Amino acid sequence: MSSKKKMTPEERIKELQEKGEVFPASNDYIYKCIMTKCFFFKADMTYQITGISKDLILKTYYEKNTEFVVSNALERGKRSDILFGIEGYVINYELNNRYSLALIQRNDNYLDKIKIDISNKNYTYNNMPKAIQINLNNFNHLNKKNVKEVFKSRDKNGVVENVKWEKYHLSFLQVYKKYKKGLELTKLEKEILILRLRKIEEIDKLAEGDVELMEGCALKRLSLDINTVGFYDEAEEMEKMMNSLKEEGEMLGEKKGIKKGIKQGIKQGANNEKKSIAKSMLAKNMDVPLISELTGLSKKQITMLM
Repeated sequence: MSSKKKMTPEERIKELQEKGEVFPASNDYIYKCIMTKCFFFKADMTYQITGISKDLILKTYYEKNTEFVVSNALERGKRSDILFGIEGYVINYELNNRYSLALIQRNDNYLDKIKIDISNKNYTYNNMPKAIQINLNNFNHLNKKNVKEVFKSRDKNGVVENVKWEKYHLSFLQVYKKYKKGLELTKLEKEILILRLRKIEEIDKLAEGDVELMEGCALKRLSLDINTVGFYDEAEEMEKMMNSLKEEGEMLGEKKGIKKGIKQGIKQGANNEKKSIAKSMLAKNMDVPLISELTGLSKKQITMLM
């Protein structure tokens, strides 16, 4: 079976222009370009999500991870997270395209690393910056009803135990659902949506008259940049994700198989014990109907033991 020919960056750009489309920023590479370069867009989104003063963000912002730089299509192997600081906070943005337990665990581990890094600095426990992870999800597993969900460390009574970290989960799909129904969107929902849309006409209409959203429209320019397009390989990303999901599915299947085997073993053991008791009863010349009533075995099963 012949595979589809891989398009060159030039062919990709031409195809986009003909369709009036962009590469959506729900793609990891395009997303990182925007979140690295569009400062006011990122600052306003952070304010809309966390409630941290936008003035504080703009005045005290500093980069904590500058590894991701779009300069050459040959540097596609570089990957990094969006990580920056503002006074009193360290903020980590994560883009999650497919739900998996491995992905959630990876993000939890990264948040833990940030917290450990903070605790190793020269802070007291009282003036330690707060670690916040913001997850933009292309799935609804953690956002069944709301666009935004907040996760904190809570005790069994629901009381927040640790105020020095929290996680946010926001759903592209929840926002897109509202958009397709023609419902009114908040500023945050528009900022999330603009990362999801493909049609240039829709993007321009959504961003019209809004400074931060218009800056977020940089994805139009990025989609026509041959170096940026060189970063984007949807087929390769999909293959990696599908392999990961397959691997996870096999692991879950193996665990289910073990659990099923244990249950079957317990059931079989209980059945053997009933038969052993039935044999003892038969040896004492007890009636088959009575043995059946006491053990739960059928009359046929009991007579086969004679």
